[in-house]
Amino acid sequence: MIILPFAALFYFYNSSPILISQTEYDSLSAYTLELINSKNEILSIFTKVFPWIAKVFIFLGIASLIYGIIKWFGVQKKLDKKLDAESTKNTLNELKASDKEINDKIKKEIEEVENTNNSTLQTSENFKFTKHSQIQAMGKYYEIEDKCFDYFTTKYSKTFDFKRNIRIGNTYYDFVGVSNKDDCDFIFEIKYCRQAAGMSPWLYKTFNEIYDMGLKYQTVAHRNFKCIVVVVTPKEHLPRLENIVDTYCKAHRDNASRIEIKCMAEESL
Repeated sequence: MIILPFAALFYFYNSSPILISQTEYDSLSAYTLELINSKNEILSIFTKVFPWIAKVFIFLGIASLIYGIIKWFGVQKKLDKKLDAESTKNTLNELKASDKEINDKIKKEIEEVENTNNSTLQTSENFKFTKHSQIQAMGKYYEIEDKCFDYFTTKYSKTFDFKRNIRIGNTYYDFVGVSNKDDCDFIFEIKYCRQAAGMSPWLYKTFNEIYDMGLKYQTVAHRNFKCIVVVVTPKEHLPRLENIVDTYCKAHRDNASRIEIKCMAEESL
């Protein structure tokens, strides 16, 4: 569109004029003279309106060019994000924890929970953590993590691809959602409390550590993050758990933009 007016102008000024003598002109028929006069009128009109037409075409051409550049940058940006997300997913595949590492991590977490229960609850007799009860607790942890994984992968499947059981150094991640639309990924930490009473110290420790987990992920993946801590408990203990979380959030508003804490009843999963 930008070139078209200049091409027309070039053609107009470089077209050869019709040169005839006065005698030849006088001998032309009335029809031929009428054609010549019509052509001259058209050229006269074209000369008057050409600048306006040229401006319109140039403006439309520039607008189309700018629009095309913006669209190209948009497509390129999406492609770059997709390639970056694919690179991150490949990196996380290489950082997947082994089955033994996952078992050891869950076993350690269960022991921390039971120790917290025994040290904070005022009971006549501490809960005796036997080998059988440990196996049952590990089975419950696996069940809760599986249900949470299915729940959140379904919820965010349109914009996130999930990688499970990632280990970065000595830090374990239950699962990570790699964003396909921007560079902000979700880091999920799943916690299960068979009872909420007396669990404040353990939960506060978890909430404080999750931000450092995000920073470590950011260093390795070179992407932004949002941590989502999912605390699951039986339905009857949910109000108590929500009070604990609410108290923590009020005292730690500075981390609110990067840490989200969800309380869920296990019966809802």
